[in-house]
Amino acid sequence: MRRPYTFKNEYWQFFGYGDGWPPAKCEECYELLDKNQKPNKHCINCWKLEIFYSNCTDLDAVKDYFLEEGKKDHTLHGKWSNFKMEVPRELMTSIPEEGHPDEDIKEEGVILIYTQSIEERERRRKKFLDDLRARGLYKKEELSYRRGCLNFDQVIGNWKGWYDLDEDYVK
Repeated sequence: MRRPYTFKNEYWQFFGYGDGWPPAKCEECYELLDKNQKPNKHCINCWKLEIFYSNCTDLDAVKDYFLEEGKKDHTLHGKWSNFKMEVPRELMTSIPEEGHPDEDIKEEGVILIYTQSIEERERRRKKFLDDLRARGLYKKEELSYRRGCLNFDQVIGNWKGWYDLDEDYVK
């Protein structure tokens, strides 16, 4: 049975069917991280594109764009925050920095797009940046990305040191 196209919890609105994304990937990742206290294949091959709300000219139109893209491409999925939060500048380690919110932004929301490889990350990053900019919906010249979940950095260190930045985990 296919999961719903959108669903919501206290913090996030999720979207997409996530075809090709292992159903228990996140749970297995958390279990391995808790058990071994080191990066694992799941977090190494989990890339997130970040679209910060303040970088969007029309946030509702950007959300609609991703909802429509996800209906066309069942492997696309992501989430967006239900409310703005304080920007943790000391934890904002995604690259390139040109995709970050401007320094004067103190509270921010984010859309996260999940990808499972460097190839997929770069393909989607280029497509989404080109599409959003062509529609006049995105102000910046870059979309930033990171590997794994933000809170993992506090447990196993900065994501940039987990594994070669130019390689996927292939064991």
